[in-house]
Amino acid sequence: MNVSGNIVTPEKSFYGTLKYEGHKITQITEKDSFREGVDLILAGFIDTHFHGMGPFDAEEVDSLDGIRKYAVEKGITTIAPTCSALPGETTVAFLQKVADIIKSGQEDGGAVIAGAHLEGPWLSYRFRGGMREDMLRNPVLEEAEKFLKAADGTLKIVTLAPELPGGKEMIRFLKKHDVTVSLGHSECPPAVFPEMVDAGISQICHIFDAYDVPECRGGVRLPAVTDMALIDDRVMIEMILDGLHVPEELIRLVHKAAGAERIIGITDALQGAGLPEGRFLCEGRWYVIKDGDVGRLEDTGGIVGSSLTMNRAFYNLTKRFSFTREESTRILSVNPAKALDLEKCTGRLAEGLDADIAILAPDCLTVKKTVLKGKTVYENRDEYDGKGE
Repeated sequence: MNVSGNIVTPEKSFYGTLKYEGHKITQITEKDSFREGVDLILAGFIDTHFHGMGPFDAEEVDSLDGIRKYAVEKGITTIAPTCSALPGETTVAFLQKVADIIKSGQEDGGAVIAGAHLEGPWLSYRFRGGMREDMLRNPVLEEAEKFLKAADGTLKIVTLAPELPGGKEMIRFLKKHDVTVSLGHSECPPAVFPEMVDAGISQICHIFDAYDVPECRGGVRLPAVTDMALIDDRVMIEMILDGLHVPEELIRLVHKAAGAERIIGITDALQGAGLPEGRFLCEGRWYVIKDGDVGRLEDTGGIVGSSLTMNRAFYNLTKRFSFTREESTRILSVNPAKALDLEKCTGRLAEGLDADIAILAPDCLTVKKTVLKGKTVYENRDEYDGKGE
């Protein structure tokens, strides 16, 4: 199968033809420089941090297959559903369901679940954000062992507050079991941050959200833990790219400080993301969500997540936040693939890698077609004309 258009790789964008046979990309041919008004051919998006999508809640285990099929409509080919701080038995059930889906082969045309992401329960009470306060607790290795057993090798990322009692021991334990450890919802002292990175922290969860502000002492502005993450090249930077969780000015700051090579674009999306608006019940609390806004608790107005989708994130990066197309595909596909240890099979358009492809209209937003391992899994009949095939 051949597709022609503006091919976007992390190194360059050009007009050309991409050929794939079976599961793999077999040939990429550059024919001309980038052409305005022509479809974009991108690596499929990878979302490593979200709690829901469309009408589905990721923490309702029976909704995971629905999420997989909805995701491809947004150009997403790989996902890591994220579970927030919940009772231990609920988290175990979530992990078991994710493991069962992965072992099933996932041949039904939905986005591939690469593994699970636990955002909690070992988080700071002070910086809990939208987390339920009664679900937060200190790290205990016995609980982690239960989670690892339930996941059976499919737990990919754990977000925790390393300053909690037992935090450093938990980091080392998870790292030993090949789990990526992310610092988040944390009041980790900046001076302690390098020590936690030495122990195994390699990401920071949704930077600037659910952290302390920089301290000013005697008229001198002191570094915050988020500053420490920006200047430590060992740490990848998760960032919600809706322009609301992180103001545009701070997005530009991260761009300059860390560069596209270290940014992992996430949605932190809730049930309702991608829909015009809705009212949903999450862990006993009602929240409202509208396209273009954040999810807000009805009782307090507190932010609990986003309405962002990955195709909208690509639009925001390229049209609002001054990132290049090449940087944007790195942020939304290449770097997330690395975070999930999938860079040898997906995350970029290259010969020999899986044919995981998102075709976007020239508006950088409308998904016209999604290809997963060489199989068309979504096609927008109103938009896609099939040219080049």
